[in-house]
Amino acid sequence: MAGQLHDVMSTDNVDNDTTGPATVSISAKKGQPANLLIQISEDEDGSSSMSSVFTLCNSAIGAGVLSLPYAFRKSGLVGCFLLCIILGACEAFTMYVLSKFAERYQAPTYSGLIRKALGRKLSASLSVILILYLWGSCIAYLVIIGDSFSPLLALATGADSIFADRRLVITLVTFVIILPLCFPRELGALAWVSMAAVIGFIYTAVVVVIRGSQIAAERGDFSDVKLFNWSFDALFAIPIVVFGFNCHANVVTIFTELDRSPAMLISALPRRPTDYAALPANFGPRPRTVKMIGMLGVIMSAIMVIMIGYLMVGISGYLAFPTAVEGNVLNSFTRGDVIMQIARGVIGLVVTGHYPLNHHPGRLAIEHLEQYCFGWKEISQWFSYLQSILFVASTTAVAVVVTDLGQVLHMVGGTAASYMIFFLPGMLLLNAAIVKRTASMADFESAQYDGLGGSSEDGSYEAPVEDLDLGTPIIASRHEKGIKRVGIIYSPRKSWWAGMILMVLSVLIFVITIVTAIF
Repeated sequence: MAGQLHDVMSTDNVDNDTTGPATVSISAKKGQPANLLIQISEDEDGSSSMSSVFTLCNSAIGAGVLSLPYAFRKSGLVGCFLLCIILGACEAFTMYVLSKFAERYQAPTYSGLIRKALGRKLSASLSVILILYLWGSCIAYLVIIGDSFSPLLALATGADSIFADRRLVITLVTFVIILPLCFPRELGALAWVSMAAVIGFIYTAVVVVIRGSQIAAERGDFSDVKLFNWSFDALFAIPIVVFGFNCHANVVTIFTELDRSPAMLISALPRRPTDYAALPANFGPRPRTVKMIGMLGVIMSAIMVIMIGYLMVGISGYLAFPTAVEGNVLNSFTRGDVIMQIARGVIGLVVTGHYPLNHHPGRLAIEHLEQYCFGWKEISQWFSYLQSILFVASTTAVAVVVTDLGQVLHMVGGTAASYMIFFLPGMLLLNAAIVKRTASMADFESAQYDGLGGSSEDGSYEAPVEDLDLGTPIIASRHEKGIKRVGIIYSPRKSWWAGMILMVLSVLIFVITIVTAIF
């Protein structure tokens, strides 16, 4: 049937490069009367480019900004500056990779993308990593709550008051305020937290920059400032910076919801996919749709905004306290500074609301893992409550013992975050190269159709090799074999080498994290 249809009709054009609905024009070959136009309409507008940038920034900006001055102390002024530039660029690249494959596999979420491309086992591994990442992030929030509210209560009730005890503050806030907010399945009432979080962290960043610059200028002596730190201790900064730029858990969803013809935020970017195909650079992006070009601008804009904010906070905080800045930069300022006390209170309130927002996807990941491992169809309400209690109790138990925010972000950034940011995007690139390799080695029986594709003996459609690229959906064929079937094999393609580099980078960051945590 497929072969007969191909004999009489051919696809002239697929137009998704303009505004409005996508159209597929199919006309008959010579001597045939058929002519068909298929219009694929989109009734709903997606998110704008600016709102997508805001959402990406909101996903990244958080506890990490408070530890950036500490990272500068560890690796030096110029050393950490270069580290931010390099790792920020690498993370922007992997966000583009995830968006590219989300378009190819028609996947609306990160876990859905991994399941479609790499199989259920790796999708389950992503659930495990996501649980660990969100669990670690919630520990960081509780550490910040203790650091924020304890000094304020000490001023109000006295330094020796039991209410100023950090452990009691964390425990009370967690079980009186946070735990009840973690029970609901829908958290629509906390939607305001996303906006408040960005405003709160912007206020804190501005205050740190102003106060840090004032303290550095008043001291006037910069002899303690190191441009580079060539000691082993400098490696400690790498996982902290990795954590700071991480917004990969949401990038697939943000791309899915992006408007089909978004505004181009970066004027220097070519505006049509054909312009990219004509570029001479072998390693340049190759977006196939206007939406992907728009997403490229969204990613670049978000990374630049995050980068500028992080560098300003990191540099000013480090210059103010070059030898004494702590894992939470707010703890380095005097407790008598009213503006900094306000910043502490704002951050404490923000992360109190952020905890249940992080717990919610964490609970979903736990339930997804349980369904995969045990075959459960549904999770009862009482069991969901029990899991929430155990999640909150375990993070509280760790937070009352761990007092260094930098240590928490260092461990989370170098393990769970690194896996999501570098390892899985590397696997996607590697898998794409292997699919191309195995497809090119196959003996297509449809060569009689002049390389345009045809039917196999069982009547199923088979795609030509040239259709199997990163910009087009995979067409199911018995000749296509990726990592799921053939494992990791060599493929002489740029995507194979790029994927391998990302995976090796992830492993190196993991090793650095463990070694620097121990020694």
